Amino acid sequence: MRLGTYAEINLDNLVHNLRCIRERVASSAVIPVIKADAYGHGAVPVAKRLAGEGCAMFAVARFEEAMELRESGISQRILILGRLFPDEISQAVKAGLTMSIFGEEDLDWIEQACGRSGGMPVPVHLKLDSGMGRAGFFISKAADMFDLLAKSGACIWEGLYSHFSTSDERDKTYANLQLSRFSEVLSLLARLPKRPRIVHMAASGAILDLPKSYFDAVRPGILLYGHYPSKETSCCILPRQVMSLKTHVAHLRELPGGHPVSYGRRWTAPGPTRIAVLPIGYADGVSRRLTNNGEVLIRDRRYPIVGTVTMDHIMINVETGPVSVGDEVLLWGESPFGVIETLEVAERIGTIPYELTCAVSRRVPRVYIGGID
Repeated sequence: MRLGTYAEINLDNLVHNLRCIRERVASSAVIPVIKADAYGHGAVPVAKRLAGEGCAMFAVARFEEAMELRESGISQRILILGRLFPDEISQAVKAGLTMSIFGEEDLDWIEQACGRSGGMPVPVHLKLDSGMGRAGFFISKAADMFDLLAKSGACIWEGLYSHFSTSDERDKTYANLQLSRFSEVLSLLARLPKRPRIVHMAASGAILDLPKSYFDAVRPGILLYGHYPSKETSCCILPRQVMSLKTHVAHLRELPGGHPVSYGRRWTAPGPTRIAVLPIGYADGVSRRLTNNGEVLIRDRRYPIVGTVTMDHIMINVETGPVSVGDEVLLWGESPFGVIETLEVAERIGTIPYELTCAVSRRVPRVYIGGID
């Protein structure tokens, strides 16, 4: 049994989720999104396992994330969803990375980099802003961008994509408007001698609820790691949580009534109280918003977090429960004794599962379980 604090990453659950998504989207390819260190799960181990399941392309947000994968031996295509600047583009070309183009400036930078290096044309994906307002060209510029790409000797126009802003909401009015705008742009492709071979728009929310947005590929993120993007999506896929955040009881304290616990004395023992001290805190990714506002699982029983969450420790009130030093403690995820949904924890503090898993810090070891089946 492992003691201390760690994040258990169940790669079999990851594969289960991938297969469920593939079944849902049928003939559309799956491009796993493994940005932000695979949402805190570890990009390299996740990519290697998914590559073994036949995934031919991954998506990340930044140049550094893509290079980490390349330098770790990931040979599959890697799409960078964020913008690259001139000093990064030459390196990206050499590493065989696929870049996003958001407007004419990006195309100019790529052409300059390829001209300096004398390299082969590079694959690119063109990003349309269909209503997110964050990045991409507008519909009014579509014909011009298509023409520029067709004439470019530096780029191979491999993909066209967009991104929903409300696909995880119950009301799909705006999501359908975005889809309509994207489809309008796609109609322009019929006039071209050659269309991009990978058209993609659907992320997790749309995979669950908007099958008309599947196109050639989909980009699952949080769903791949075992979580619904919100409580307002359908449950047509039953994902399994991939990350379980665990620790162990470090100390047991018998406190007299009236004794305060932790910084600021935000909780006081109402009477003689047994407190367990756990070696995990906000430096590990446990939000301070869980102060007097969370629960953990020990064996088959839940216990409340009491007092302020500190950098390295939290305290729980174990009352008269059968708790011993060294007992395993589950903060979220799965254990042999039960489950604490990450969404439940997220809702307690007014956030989303994405933030919880991404916040688990590097000082928390990732322990990988699950083999190739």
